[in-house]
Amino acid sequence: MTPRPITHRYTKVWLSLLATIAIALSLWLTIEKLTGRIDTLAGCGAASASHTSSSCANVLGSKWSMLFGVIPISILSLSTYLVIIISLWFEKPLFRHARLLSAWLLLWAAVWFTILQLFVIKTICPYCMTVHGLGSIIAISILIAERRLAAYMMTAALTLVSAVALIQHLGPEPASHRIDQQETLPATSRFFNGEKTYALDELPHIGAAKPERVIVKYFDYRCEACREVHEQLTSFIQKHPNKLAVILIPVPLNHSCNPHLPEAAQSHTNACELAELALRAWSADRSRFAEIHHTLFEISELPLAAAEAMIYGIIGEEAMSSVDDAWVAHTLKLGLEDYKALSTSTPVMPKILLEGSSILQGKAKDQATFEAILLAQ
Repeated sequence: MTPRPITHRYTKVWLSLLATIAIALSLWLTIEKLTGRIDTLAGCGAASASHTSSSCANVLGSKWSMLFGVIPISILSLSTYLVIIISLWFEKPLFRHARLLSAWLLLWAAVWFTILQLFVIKTICPYCMTVHGLGSIIAISILIAERRLAAYMMTAALTLVSAVALIQHLGPEPASHRIDQQETLPATSRFFNGEKTYALDELPHIGAAKPERVIVKYFDYRCEACREVHEQLTSFIQKHPNKLAVILIPVPLNHSCNPHLPEAAQSHTNACELAELALRAWSADRSRFAEIHHTLFEISELPLAAAEAMIYGIIGEEAMSSVDDAWVAHTLKLGLEDYKALSTSTPVMPKILLEGSSILQGKAKDQATFEAILLAQ
C-alpha cells in the first residue's frame, strides 16, 4: 500500500530543518569519533573530567558506537536523515516508501540506543540523545502525516536495527588507548630519543633496582583509569621483576594547583594534596614509597585528613615534617608543565612515556594488550 504524501509545505520545511540539525550533530559526532577529539580513550583528561564529555566518551568509545569496528554508527544516522530530507520533496512512491522506512528506522534506533545507554553502557551521551530526540520527533510527525502505520515497513525497520545491534554485539572491542609521537618537551635535559632525561634516583619510582628499561608515568591518584593502569603495571612488574622501572610523576587534575587544566574540566577533589603527600613520602622514606604509592590509590576516596593520617602513620610524623617543601613544589610544577606539553593531542590520563618519543595515552583495554605494548617497545 502506497503511503500518503506530505503536502503541506510548512511541514516539509519544519521537518527538513530538524533533519538538518540532526545531520549536523551526526556529522560532528562522526568527525569527533574519527579524529579522537571526543576522548574515546578511557581515562581522566580535561575533557573526560567534565560529566557531559565523560558520558559521551564512554558511549562513543564503546564497541556500540561502531559497525565492524571501523564504521561510526553516526554515519548511518547521518544517512537516514539525508534520506528523510530528500524524500520530503519528492512524492513518487519510491521516495514516500523510503521516507516511511526511515521514520521507523529512527524510532527503533531511538528505542535501541536509549536501552543500550541506560542498561548496557550505563551512561548517557547528551549529544547522542539529542540526535535520537530529533529523530523521534521527525519520525512521529511523518507517521502522523502519512496516517498509515505500514506494518511491513515497521517490521523491515525493526529487522534492520536488530541486524545492526547484532553486528555491534559481535564486533571487536575498540582500543581504549593510543600511542602518540611527541616532538618536543619543555626541558633542558634529555629523555630516550634525546629530548629529555629523568634522574631515576631523584624521582619517585617503582620496579626493578637495575632495570632493563625505564618508562615514565604521569598520573592522578583520583583518576580511575590511572588506578587501573597502576594495577596493570603492578601485575607486569610482578611477572617481570627485572624488566622495568617506572618513574612516577603525579599530575593533579585540579584547578587549584594545575593552571593547565582547561576551565571546562571538573577538578578532582584533593588531587593536589594527594600528589604533594606522595612526593613528601618519597622524600621522607624512599624504601617505603612503593607501599605508599599503592596505599594512596586505595585511600584516595577517603577524607583528606584520614589519608594524611594514614600516610604520616606509615612514614612517621618527624620524617614527613622534615621534607623540603621547596623540592615538593618544584617537582610538582615540573610535572604540571610536562602535562601541558603532553596534552596537545589529548588531555586523557594517564600518560606513559615509552621508548623514543612514543606516549601511551589512556588505559589499555586489558592486561594482555598492556603487556604487549610494553614488551614491544
